[in-house]
Amino acid sequence: MVSFDAEHVKKMKEQEPNAFNQFYLQTVDMFFRYINANYFIVKQDAEDIISDFYVKFWEAVKSYKEDQSFTAYFRTIFKNTIKDFFKKNSDTPFTELQTNDEWEQFEDTLVDEMDLTKLLEDDFRFDQIEKAMKRLDDVSKDIIYFRFIEEKTNEEIALITWFSNEIIRQRLSRAIKQLKKLLEQQ
Repeated sequence: MVSFDAEHVKKMKEQEPNAFNQFYLQTVDMFFRYINANYFIVKQDAEDIISDFYVKFWEAVKSYKEDQSFTAYFRTIFKNTIKDFFKKNSDTPFTELQTNDEWEQFEDTLVDEMDLTKLLEDDFRFDQIEKAMKRLDDVSKDIIYFRFIEEKTNEEIALITWFSNEIIRQRLSRAIKQLKKLLEQQ
């Protein structure tokens, strides 16, 4: 898990190149994994997005307020950079980034997390999982990525996304159920 102490963040705010380099080295692989797991775009486009992010972050970090979550702060900049990329590139469907705000009752969508693990370990090939993930809304992709790729707890995901623990639990259950259904349809 990537984390930065207050002193390191302070150095980045003061535009110290070494602090920024450390941030880059600790985050670049995470950002590539995130893009590859969620958007399935060519490597050059992923590199362009990440490059744009670091340029934007370099400027934006000067105005970071210490009362905010630093992880949520830089992830928000990163997500906005991804959205900007898709807006600029009309050949890539932006609708994949939009979220569906229809809420269902938690009790109606509860699925055991082990169902997803078993499902992913079954006979499904990686390309089937990729296709199914592309059909999920952006929030669901993020939550599944954080939970199963970065192995974060619901509480950690709530801090990153600014949703409550209950909403994370609800969205995770719904995303698992939806992913399972999409995979069964293939």
